[in-house]
Amino acid sequence: MATERIRAFRRTLDELTAERIVATEHGTGFLIDSAPDVYDENYLSVTEPAGAAELAAEADALLEAHRHRRIVVEDGAVGLTADLEALGYAYSPHLVLTHAREPDRRVDTTAVREVPLERIVPARTAATLREPWGYEELAEQLNRVTERVAAAVPTRFFAAFAGDDVAGYCELRELDRVAQIENVEILEEFRGRGLGRAIVQQALDEARRANDVVWLEALADDWPRELYAKLGFDLVGRRDVYLRAQHPLALLRLRTPRLELRLATIAEQRALYHVAADGIHDPAHMPFAVPWTDDLGEQAFLAHHRDQLAHWRTDDWTLNLIAFFEGRPIGSQSISGEHFADQRIVSTGSWLGRAWQGRGLGTEMRAAALTLAFEGLDALEARSGAIRGSHASLAVSRNLGYRIVGSHTVAPRGEPVEHDDLELRREEFHSPVPVELEGLDRSLFGV
Repeated sequence: MATERIRAFRRTLDELTAERIVATEHGTGFLIDSAPDVYDENYLSVTEPAGAAELAAEADALLEAHRHRRIVVEDGAVGLTADLEALGYAYSPHLVLTHAREPDRRVDTTAVREVPLERIVPARTAATLREPWGYEELAEQLNRVTERVAAAVPTRFFAAFAGDDVAGYCELRELDRVAQIENVEILEEFRGRGLGRAIVQQALDEARRANDVVWLEALADDWPRELYAKLGFDLVGRRDVYLRAQHPLALLRLRTPRLELRLATIAEQRALYHVAADGIHDPAHMPFAVPWTDDLGEQAFLAHHRDQLAHWRTDDWTLNLIAFFEGRPIGSQSISGEHFADQRIVSTGSWLGRAWQGRGLGTEMRAAALTLAFEGLDALEARSGAIRGSHASLAVSRNLGYRIVGSHTVAPRGEPVEHDDLELRREEFHSPVPVELEGLDRSLFGV
């Protein structure tokens, strides 16, 4: 039966291309850790019935090292959509179509040629970068995945040309006399010329020469479905895809000569928790107005980072960036803005694991946050503070040009202590290190 052979094809392809395969209670996890941002290659495939909460928990455990969550319910299921949407997932029904009839008409395919993968890589990269969700790292990962697929199963590439330019492309994957047409794309500036139909027709003709099942997958509400029907493809199945995409802020990167500051995955947050648990300060002296290190628990630590994003508003936000040194999380740098669009004032706070203190890394962390504030977001003023006697924190502030503008009393452990209030104006800031900002979307910050 065609549907069973298609299912076997897909399963074999997933098994051959995955770097890790993880058995779960209700299905299987397929993972390519070297391409962590490619949703289609890092997901939970569900084959056993389960509720939304169970599947979401399963996906959380499986994809802890990733910034997204993807659940694919093979053959579809009734009753999951509303519950998974309530958990932050977007629903997308994918239709499985197999070729069953002759096309309603044939078109000229002289603009279509079979090419090596490297011929279409620039067009693939350009197509990714033009998408609202596209970025360089993702484009590179997608290209690596395509190379991995081509190494796993016989794969041919077809390009539609407009003169000497690659105007579109698609893949033809073949295994055990089953062929899949995949990744059909016509670049936007070449659409409306019939090239989409021509390239699929050419791939279909080639597929039918050596295979007795030819199939493809289409989004239920996307226009190619109508084209595929005209080319003779009929519906034979459905896959329900649920995606909780990475937060838009996950694209933000702040880089200094030694550090990268960005959001962290759950796995990286767990590693950061252990940095904190190994010690941040002398237990006899509490340097924080809120004594969070006195009652440090992993779940509360993770919840703090999760809740800051969950409660994000463009007029009231706190960004907890994690500092990575040689690929390891070593501390946290926060920056907050309340009514920022009107006031243009930010507040910062930070901590660094004791093993990395005394190397000037705290200064680099704060300099990165201040560069984001003043250069990236047009802030006018930055505020900070430190409990009197917190010499390292005050030294960082002095090095960056802060002035003490007042003080107030706090009692983190019940006894009142003086807390110095610090202020830095935009025109007074000169970063001691170069800072590179990448992936900044100012609209997320209300500007």
